[in-house]
Amino acid sequence: MMFSIKTEFFDSIKWQVRKPHDFQSPLQGIFSYTKQLFPYVIMVLIGGDLMNAYLRIKEYNDSYTATEKLIAEYILENDILQDSAQALGEKTNTSAAAIIRFSKKIGFKGFSDLKMNLAQSTKEEEKQEVDLIFEPEDNISTLVEKGCRLNMNTVLKTYQLINIDTLEESIDLLNNASTIYLFGVGGSSVIGLDIYQKLMRIGKKVIYNADLHVQMTFAQSMDQNDAALIISYSGSTTGLVDVARVLHEKQIPVISITQINSNPISKLSTYSLKVPSEEKALRIGAVSSRISSFVITDLLYYGVFKKNFEEHKKNLIDSKDNVSILKK
Repeated sequence: MMFSIKTEFFDSIKWQVRKPHDFQSPLQGIFSYTKQLFPYVIMVLIGGDLMNAYLRIKEYNDSYTATEKLIAEYILENDILQDSAQALGEKTNTSAAAIIRFSKKIGFKGFSDLKMNLAQSTKEEEKQEVDLIFEPEDNISTLVEKGCRLNMNTVLKTYQLINIDTLEESIDLLNNASTIYLFGVGGSSVIGLDIYQKLMRIGKKVIYNADLHVQMTFAQSMDQNDAALIISYSGSTTGLVDVARVLHEKQIPVISITQINSNPISKLSTYSLKVPSEEKALRIGAVSSRISSFVITDLLYYGVFKKNFEEHKKNLIDSKDNVSILKK
């Protein structure tokens, strides 16, 4: 038995996979299903646009001024590729300066850069929303399909929001830091612990404790040769905003991972890395935010590893050998 899956982000790509219940073992079916889908995800990630302009315009919506909302709505509804900043300013009853400021606010170098990206982007991604609610009557096959759609949508949206320059500067900061301090509580503590272990195993000096009170003591003891990585989906987590403020006042470089909408922590950061914001107030959003944050922390880890590849590779092997002693 075969069925087609067409995701919201892949208007030009269709493929057929076997349903999990087509297999003798449900577990075998789930793993086979995921294995069949994975190459297509990678194909699109490699070949896709990493800063989709239409997506960025939509994701920044909650942070727009009245003028910026006029510009955003006009761009989403009209073809502006032939317009100059002056012409678009006239059409939106704003100004050329406002158009340029808008372009820079959403992560582009200017209006020309925005238009170039618009020409390479598609609007299809904005037209449909996936129903992410798991219904009580859903069977395992339906859960697998919904989980697949949720995870693929989240990963792709995260990659499309990446600002390469900001990511590279963040990697350089972590690589050159005397000590890397990690900050994150609640659901973000899982992400903090993951990158803590990865960086530690390649020989980086990194410190993390899930207790917020201990994290505050970190902030007090850091100096400008150190670097902070704050993980907070909302960007307004109680306590972490205070940490960010202390670090900002001490002029200690801060990298933050937060949702894309305007928030206190990103404003206090040296470099702000963004993940998609969830429009629906569902607990399922915690799953999406965790996945998107892992995408960013993994890229930071890959970048740091690459900076001193041979040494970090040796450290990783040594770490593996040391851990293997415990298994004997």
